[in-house]
Amino acid sequence: MFYLLPMPRAKSKERINEKLLKQAVKAAQRQPRLAFYSPVAACILNYWKSAVPRFSISEFLASIVEKELAKRWPKLYKTAEAKVKTKFKTRRRGRSSGSSLKLK
Repeated sequence: MFYLLPMPRAKSKERINEKLLKQAVKAAQRQPRLAFYSPVAACILNYWKSAVPRFSISEFLASIVEKELAKRWPKLYKTAEAKVKTKFKTRRRGRSSGSSLKLK
């Protein structure tokens, strides 16, 4: 059984808690990977990994998640992106030009 949790909403005038953000940056440095449970998504993404040369599930999911986070919390996204990029370089490989899947 799946439980839907309410999405946290940031008020447009709400200030970013710098202490929490600093903790989040440290957590991202220690463990930059995320995981979730979805057999359907796993099936589809494994299909594309087999069908498309150099297709990266990790890069594809990161682009989807980051795009949605930027849309939902633009101020927090820009602040977090700047802090994370100054703390450490991303480990993701450069975007491969061989992938034919594009986000809309």
